[in-house]
Amino acid sequence: MFATRAAWAKLSAARLGGCPFASIIKATAGAVAPNVPAIVDDFYPRMFRQNPEVKPFFNPANQFADPPLQHRALANAVVAYASNIDDLTPLHDAVELIVHKHCGLTVLPEHYPVVHKNLMESIGHVLGDVVTPEIGQGWSDAVLALAELLYKREEEVYKAAESRRGGWRGMKDFKVARKRQVAEGSVEITFEPVEGSGPIDFTPGQFLTLHMKQEGATPRHYTVTNKPGEPYLQCCVKILKDGFVSNALHQVSEGTIVGLAPPFGKFAVQEASPMVLVSAGIGVTPMKSFLEASPEKVRLAMHIDRNRATHPFKTEFSAVPSHFHYTEESGRPAPKALVDGVLKPHLADCDFYLCGPPAWLDGLQAALVEGGAKGVHAERFGPALS
Repeated sequence: MFATRAAWAKLSAARLGGCPFASIIKATAGAVAPNVPAIVDDFYPRMFRQNPEVKPFFNPANQFADPPLQHRALANAVVAYASNIDDLTPLHDAVELIVHKHCGLTVLPEHYPVVHKNLMESIGHVLGDVVTPEIGQGWSDAVLALAELLYKREEEVYKAAESRRGGWRGMKDFKVARKRQVAEGSVEITFEPVEGSGPIDFTPGQFLTLHMKQEGATPRHYTVTNKPGEPYLQCCVKILKDGFVSNALHQVSEGTIVGLAPPFGKFAVQEASPMVLVSAGIGVTPMKSFLEASPEKVRLAMHIDRNRATHPFKTEFSAVPSHFHYTEESGRPAPKALVDGVLKPHLADCDFYLCGPPAWLDGLQAALVEGGAKGVHAERFGPALS
């Protein structure tokens, strides 16, 4: 297992250390790196054209965003892997998140050869004669070695999710039991298993992966909003103007059958310390699960939203010490102002849990670290390494 950095370092060193391809990757990484964006831009269309069966694994919003987050994530991953081929320890956290998202999508070992084949074809197409047989074999071996690390770890994560109380592997049918409007544009949906009953365990902060049974709907990850041990799973969906799945979920009828993968994810509470929960927009969702699971540990819940009407779960968070900031009333707060004006009393004693838009999250995380926060833990939506 490489659930810890030490275990990951040991396993990756055993698998990669001393391999002939490591020296080839190090020798060519500098020349390959500037061409990685072009390789990635060639790779995705090539793979979807030659292997359309894998396209449902990929969120179109990330494929075609500006910038294309999925393309950027893969490009960064290739460069990071090549740059750290002797010691993959710095990549541990990102790799673990990728593993958990793959499990939510039910990625299996047989999918990796598809990626390998198309990626190697893209490398050859973009780099041309630069790719000698020796260089080509080195990069091929390196990609296969990383694939093996991933699918072996994914099997461990699958087994852990299957073995916990109420657990399962792969897709399981659930019905939409209830829908609750929790704010303007946000609906909390309750899913109950079609077969079987009883408590469902997971770790607060994890996400479920929803597979709708309709044409054009690719899987989506949504944070579980209820506490563990209930006979159901809940998530909150904010409607997006051009979001196919979010619009479909807002319109879905109670009783509709969907597929759910077990909850996965690495965003979790550090057991020892009291918590300060800090969120913006739909980033409130993991905080709702933290609050339900451990209300006695919450020293403060701070949330930023557009206005009172768009604020999900306002009533629930009013039950603990809270600070709500609405940008239509007071403008966008500077991260340092939030730290100095609201969060400062808790810096020495509490762990901070952050979730929200990336730019806001980066700024607040930096301000908390600069202010001397005891521990700062952030959940990022979107592809790892993007």
